[in-house]
Amino acid sequence: MLKQIVGLWVLVLTALCLSSVIAAQTRTPISANFNQATDHALASAKRELLDAARAHRVSIQIDRMLYASDGKTTIVHAPLTGIERYRSADYERGAPILLMIVTSTMRLAVPNGSYVVRAHYQSEATSGKVTFTNRSGTVSAERDLIVHTWKQSAALFPGVYTDPTPAEIPTITSIHYIIWDAHGIPHYYFDCSGINGTLYFEMG
Repeated sequence: MLKQIVGLWVLVLTALCLSSVIAAQTRTPISANFNQATDHALASAKRELLDAARAHRVSIQIDRMLYASDGKTTIVHAPLTGIERYRSADYERGAPILLMIVTSTMRLAVPNGSYVVRAHYQSEATSGKVTFTNRSGTVSAERDLIVHTWKQSAALFPGVYTDPTPAEIPTITSIHYIIWDAHGIPHYYFDCSGINGTLYFEMG
């Protein structure tokens, strides 16, 4: 199912992807009250993510933090420091790629909490798994992983992913919020760049 969805992204992203992501580096002024609320939310998310990093004993690229909220679900994540040095063998063992905090009033595939997200896939594979490890070291959830080459990713995000290697890889990450089914149930999609291509997974 995830593979079919990722394959269709080139057609549906502009129509269905809601821009609920607020990147720490950018902000469009609207009003003083809005900007103040945005600053407060980002500052709080940054503190929580740094606290989680200490609890998980990992180092993160806090300047790459992303914050997204739709009123019912809030997700904050940042890539781990040093993922640009990973090799194929690291992903074959299971490489930590993101630190993520999930808070939701809905029942998601991943429970509320903070997690180190690990990507597991074999060299040249087009799919694998991501696991979510909580603060006690227990794997709380597992989701399917899709691996796209830079060329495939460039079809979804022209000008960002260039062949053979994008300039900013592997520190590009993003969140996509899509209302996919007839019941209006939201699904959250993530991408983080690996050594051979872009890693996509869904957390609905």
